[in-house]
Amino acid sequence: MSSKKRILITLLCLIGLILSFDLVYIYIKTSFLEGAPKSFCSINSFIDCDGVAQTDKAFFMGVPLAIWGVVLYLLFLFLNFVDKIKEKINFPLLNVFKNPSSYIATIGFISFCISVSLACISLFDIRKICILCFMTYFINLFIALIAVKKDFFITDIKNTILDFIQGVKEYTTLFLVVLLLVVLTLGFFSQSLILAPIIKTNKSIKQFSELKTNIYAISGNTLGNPDGDVSVFVYGDFMCPFCRVMNIMLHKLVLDDKNVAVYHVNFPLDSACNPTVKAKIHPGSCILSKYALAAQNQGDYWGMVSGIYNKLPRNEKEILQVAKSLNLDTDKLYKDAHSATIDEYLENQVYRGMNERLMGTPTIIIDGIPHSEIMPYFKLQKLVKQSRIRHAKQK
Repeated sequence: MSSKKRILITLLCLIGLILSFDLVYIYIKTSFLEGAPKSFCSINSFIDCDGVAQTDKAFFMGVPLAIWGVVLYLLFLFLNFVDKIKEKINFPLLNVFKNPSSYIATIGFISFCISVSLACISLFDIRKICILCFMTYFINLFIALIAVKKDFFITDIKNTILDFIQGVKEYTTLFLVVLLLVVLTLGFFSQSLILAPIIKTNKSIKQFSELKTNIYAISGNTLGNPDGDVSVFVYGDFMCPFCRVMNIMLHKLVLDDKNVAVYHVNFPLDSACNPTVKAKIHPGSCILSKYALAAQNQGDYWGMVSGIYNKLPRNEKEILQVAKSLNLDTDKLYKDAHSATIDEYLENQVYRGMNERLMGTPTIIIDGIPHSEIMPYFKLQKLVKQSRIRHAKQK
């Protein structure tokens, strides 16, 4: 390889490394540092490096693409100087690298093809772009074009494949050991998702959101242990899909943890009973809350809660069908749901939510600390654990 090509590839690799390290920092900041400021490349809803980093498309085999980028440019640098390294170090293994420029061209070409697919995903699926990512895509192309021979990668790809096969033949045992270590390492990251909390979170939420019914449903007016050491208050709206998911999680929580009490507070986003709601967000959710509260008079509040979330009835006839499936007295339920007592009960719960200044539903409040987002099940368990730690310190 000529010195001019070597210098150009080196410069491009260094720029690529700088960009990749910056992308790694952005990923760490968005994934692990709560309350971190926006990155300079998060300009709007479309040009948003932070937003791209927070999607599950920013990973491969459980490893962030930014880290793969660092590995790629370090590999380019190694191949760019492997002939110089061979002159300094008499190491037989280095002799397998017979055509390093061909390897750089081939890997660069493959990287650019992958980059094109990532760009399409970014534009048409995520609908956000990361300008730093796009810069690395072009760097991959330039590196490949600088290293390529005159016949548009044909010779380079051929050299790469033949040299690879020859190298595997010469060092079969070493190749198999390295391959095994790579497979085990990537398998660990793919399964543990230790570097991909976003994917871990989405998988946990998906596990519950895909359930057609609440398979953990508990009947009665009590959910959990009333004498438990942790009290969880959930503010929900029956027409909120995330509230449905949270309801299933909370039922599983009290089955897994026998020392937790869960209390449901109705906060329908319906102007018919909620004065904070001006626009039509979830019209009809007020009447659903009234029927749930009315079921409490027959000793099955939580059964009705899960029944409504499962079926999402569109009118009172369908609500009564849900009640009938729970063996409730539908005549009494109808009468109670339209009583002044239930109206007052619901009004008190709505004003309770207003006093908490809720940002939306579902909102989980533990020890007076609100958490207004849909969360994975493991985070819900973590919040309970943190509550117990706080209680222990206060003793």
